[in-house]
Amino acid sequence: MINTKNIVRALLLTVIAIAFISPPQLSTAASSLTLTPLTWNVIGLDSNDENVGPDNFPVGIRACNPSASTTDVNNVSATFTWTSTNSYINLRPGSLNPITPGVNLTPGDCFDFYFEVTVDRNVSAYDTTRSYRIDVSGTDSGTSSPVSASSPTPRELYVEYLISQSRNSTSNVLLGTTPIPAGGTMDLVVGNTYEITMIASTATNGYEQIESFINFPNTIFQINSVDTTYTADGGTDSLADEKLYADGCQWENDPNSPNYRSCLSTGKYGGTVTIVYNITIIGGGGTSQTLTNLIYDFSGSSYHYNSDYSSSARIANIINATIDKSFSPHSINPGDTSTLTFTITNPGSTAINNVSFTDDLPDPNTSVDDMHIEGNQSVTYTGCGSSPSPSSLTDGQQSLSFTNISVAGLSTCTIEVSVSAINEEFYTNTTGNLFVDGVDTGDNATDSLQVTSLPSPPTSCTSPVTMATWTIPPGSTEPPNFTTRATDVSFATTASSGGTFAIDTTEGNPVNSWSGNGWSTTGTITPPNPATIYYEFSIDTSNYGGVFIAFEYLMPNGEWANPGDNFLYAYSSADGGAFDAGTGYAGVKGSTFQTFAGH
Repeated sequence: MINTKNIVRALLLTVIAIAFISPPQLSTAASSLTLTPLTWNVIGLDSNDENVGPDNFPVGIRACNPSASTTDVNNVSATFTWTSTNSYINLRPGSLNPITPGVNLTPGDCFDFYFEVTVDRNVSAYDTTRSYRIDVSGTDSGTSSPVSASSPTPRELYVEYLISQSRNSTSNVLLGTTPIPAGGTMDLVVGNTYEITMIASTATNGYEQIESFINFPNTIFQINSVDTTYTADGGTDSLADEKLYADGCQWENDPNSPNYRSCLSTGKYGGTVTIVYNITIIGGGGTSQTLTNLIYDFSGSSYHYNSDYSSSARIANIINATIDKSFSPHSINPGDTSTLTFTITNPGSTAINNVSFTDDLPDPNTSVDDMHIEGNQSVTYTGCGSSPSPSSLTDGQQSLSFTNISVAGLSTCTIEVSVSAINEEFYTNTTGNLFVDGVDTGDNATDSLQVTSLPSPPTSCTSPVTMATWTIPPGSTEPPNFTTRATDVSFATTASSGGTFAIDTTEGNPVNSWSGNGWSTTGTITPPNPATIYYEFSIDTSNYGGVFIAFEYLMPNGEWANPGDNFLYAYSSADGGAFDAGTGYAGVKGSTFQTFAGH
């Protein structure tokens, strides 16, 4: 007789022994990706006229890092790949592929990728198909190993005849809580995130298949999430409230199935359809986008779309936050300082946050004699949020990085620092691009600073800066020396026959002046052959504007009886060319000095 009890015990001991000596097993799983299609496999053109109605359609995939994972999947991206050929079905020219938003998925997190497909407006496109696959990849944060997955296959897009009908229509579009009428505009700032709501209506009981969407170009609009509700909600799609497409009847997508493009169950979605998009503006600054609204369906045995497709469009003005910079003054002497001001402008009504940019002053880390921060200093922020960074800079610093800036809607942020340089040079300084919440606006700013031993140019003719002065040293008997910070300056005198030149130590303001007398024999004096004494000054003004000369003169009583002879003439010559015709200034006899000033 066999003892079954002992046999069972022996087997049990064997199992226990095997379990005891086996290597320990991990109780948790490393990261992975799961993919779920988000959109319908049916696309199409107007059934009567392929040149009207819709031709762009989203194709979406949801990538998730399962909650059972123990590590993140970093830098997740998606690539759309055609697996068959069809010249009538393509990705929209210029649309994103691959899509690389730089997102990291923690366990349980998902991200939706939306590509754009365009149907060629050609009568031959109807009833054609094209197969595709979407590949998603990232990196396991724990092992740095690649993680990837591909969408379910076989899967294709099918071009149907779409019948325009009035049962489907767009009821409203809202930016936040503000209604935007058909044909109206909405201002969207690059880097901002918004909620845009589309409200549509269908037949009361809905349809077996329905997809409703605003035609958002993926180069400008990143769809972060979709929240959809239907008043007729009796279908088979467990994710109908999280995407644009609702599968009411368990639609067969497999082109190899005998039931392809038909219902395997029953159910409908529709009625009043409300889709709330959470979107981030990632590009397109300075453009206007026409946003159409499409509601299309399958019911009975045909496919339909909203007859107000064209008339229900809205306009999105994409506004870019901008950065500008300026030096004040624009020209300094070596060792002097200039205030460098950055101005960030937010033209949108919503605040922008996490604004950042960098600025490497010219020739960074080469020499502190080149442009650099002058002295340890606090950064002056105005309108830049509560905690912009950095709060201070150090003497000699040449690489600048500004972060954590916030700018209120319809407002500006200004940042001021003090810079200097020793080396004489014309410095052109360009910032790095401006980023808003990690998104590159593509905008930067440039300005220039001149460091020179020449004096600063005059700010205006009413607020002059002296370029050069000539003085009469006491006791001089020859043409005097001069003091100036300008270059290429000379002095000369020439006396005509009958004219005299002298130093007058008793006249002047103060005393000591040049004294001359002479007269014109006939007509107007024309340099360089004057009929009387003249004084000539030469100075390089090539870097200046609004230049003029001023001096005081005294025409004593008792000279030149004829009033028509009492004239001073001033001439100018540019770049060594001919002198101009000259302007005569009538002198008034008397003992009071008069001022001459002219360009």
